[in-house]
Amino acid sequence: MSASPDAASAAAAWLGTWSRPPDRPAQVALGAAVALLAIALVPGGPRWLASALDFTTVGDLTRRRRFLTVAAFVAAFLSLGYIAFYLRGGPRAPDAAAYWLEGRAMSHGELAWAAPEPSASFRARFLLFAPPDRLAGIFPPGYPLLLAAGFLVGAPMLVGPLLAAILVAATWWLAHEVAASAGESGPRAEAIARVAAGLSIVSAALRYHTADALPYGAAAVALVAALASALCARRTGDPRFFGAAGLAVGLLAATNPASAVAAGAVVTAMASGASRRARALAWACAAALPGVLLLLAADHAALGRAFASPSAAYFAMVEPHAATSTAGGIAAALRRLRLHLVDAANFEPLALLSLVPLLVRGRARGAVLVALVVAGQLALSLPLDADPASSGGGARMLVCVLPLEHALIALALARLFPRSLARAAMATLALALAGFAVHASHEHDRLAASDLGRPRFEPDVAREANVAHGLLFFDDDQGYELAHDPGVLASHGIQAVRMRGDDHDRLLYDSLGHPVIHRYVAAGTSASLVFWSPPGSGSDTWRFEAESDWPPLLQGGGAAQVVDASAACGADGRVLTLTPAGDAEAAILLALPVPRGPTPPERKTWMVTPRVLESGAAGSATLVLVAGPGGPPLAQWMWEEDASKTPSCLELPSQPVELGGDLTRAWLLLRARGGPVSLDRTTLRPR
Repeated sequence: MSASPDAASAAAAWLGTWSRPPDRPAQVALGAAVALLAIALVPGGPRWLASALDFTTVGDLTRRRRFLTVAAFVAAFLSLGYIAFYLRGGPRAPDAAAYWLEGRAMSHGELAWAAPEPSASFRARFLLFAPPDRLAGIFPPGYPLLLAAGFLVGAPMLVGPLLAAILVAATWWLAHEVAASAGESGPRAEAIARVAAGLSIVSAALRYHTADALPYGAAAVALVAALASALCARRTGDPRFFGAAGLAVGLLAATNPASAVAAGAVVTAMASGASRRARALAWACAAALPGVLLLLAADHAALGRAFASPSAAYFAMVEPHAATSTAGGIAAALRRLRLHLVDAANFEPLALLSLVPLLVRGRARGAVLVALVVAGQLALSLPLDADPASSGGGARMLVCVLPLEHALIALALARLFPRSLARAAMATLALALAGFAVHASHEHDRLAASDLGRPRFEPDVAREANVAHGLLFFDDDQGYELAHDPGVLASHGIQAVRMRGDDHDRLLYDSLGHPVIHRYVAAGTSASLVFWSPPGSGSDTWRFEAESDWPPLLQGGGAAQVVDASAACGADGRVLTLTPAGDAEAAILLALPVPRGPTPPERKTWMVTPRVLESGAAGSATLVLVAGPGGPPLAQWMWEEDASKTPSCLELPSQPVELGGDLTRAWLLLRARGGPVSLDRTTLRPR
């Protein structure tokens, strides 16, 4: 009986893509794999290769430094190559753009920054807005702090390759400590450490995560440094090494808090079992404080309170995602686990070698502690629902344990092949390279071709167009976040802003005194800057679309989303729909700009006219115009949905409202009960 098409598709998805190398890096990797495998099989081949590379005397400190220097350089070079070949020169992940913007802000010493009016022109995905004018990123500040250092020297894309170089050395150190705790010493411990460093170099997942502007490579460095320091402290009896471990755990908490849970627990347990326990714990706790305080400061800047997660608040309010069923959760967990097995060494069976030190006889206390951290990270990441920030989901949280698994794999090879470790190591590296060539490379090739096949913003495009100042409008959040610099104004440089397609664009243009203005147009084959001017110039009527104010400023009791209603409201008929959760009343707060020029707006009476979509969903709505959140109403509208009516847009009665002067902005509070309600736009015209 043949398998069903669905079962065959599921099996193919599980196994991944296996075919000939899709690109030049994969072809080079395949050639290197064949050469390494041939040398491993030839008698005396490993010794000949070591002699050719001048790494024959593994116990010599001078040669050890040379090895680490060369290995670190190779890792950094390959990560730079990944930036050039696969990322096409810049950040590509959607959340990488938000990290990029946070790094720019931190280079100016800011955890949160001011958003000029209209704020909708400066708000975007993965940003939290705090009325009246504060913006902050939702991601932890550890990695943006590293990017900030890169921005200060003018080379933020070099942060990842530098982390790649540090990670190789840290992996070597961890593997050396794990080998020493397992009773290995001298040349064998050095050989185990070098095998782990080699696995780190050929891991395509680490090349990606030390190339794109994502925090997981930095988290891996911090995690490896924490465990290596703790193991060194236990081996030497020096409690000061627990200070280094605590510092690394604190930086890990500031970079990826979930990854610090298991590492922090293991380091604390090791410090508690040290001969000088009080000093060890004091060193670890005191050294962890800077990272923890940085995280708390960033949380306070984003939310106004330290002990809260901006990312959790953002996704709960702005992009809630439904929990999966038990079966779906298990399937997602298994898929992430398979992705992680590929990430470990490009070829799933090689990752299983990390279990060998735990199964064979022999003293391996360090390996057990490392395995506990890996297991803890698995337990934290696998039950997660799909990460709304990216398609990588919970598998990204496992990137930081890849160096730990490399150390375990290297120790496993020493246990399985005690007399031919060099030959086994070369064969393993050959399999890892071949796995990338015919298997893992296809995912990276798809990444290179995804979206536009290029970064959403390329600074060279602006330089080639001789644009050095003025407003630069972007059609998408990602391009805007890559280009925006909170410390740059249109009069002194390029001020990136988010295009909204309504009078938000005209208002910003007028308020800045009509600076030079361009629009960034990106396509799959090219990108360009074109002259552009907002429509409606000279008109005394101002139209502000409700969907331009998404994400909403505040939200509760339900969810808001942008819905296409062009059939009912015309060509520009996208609306902002508020859907209550059950019987609760839902509410969102939107900004309503006050039209102005370069000077503060004059006080005048405006006729305010909201337009709503009557969708027939049997909901009831109240729209209140207020001078400030929680303030008294300046105008109010109410309407009931009629389930018997055909969906159509309806303009509510105009109401006069005095705005301007001291009242430079207003707010719209939309409430819904009993069903979804939709706001299309709000129009202002002088009375």
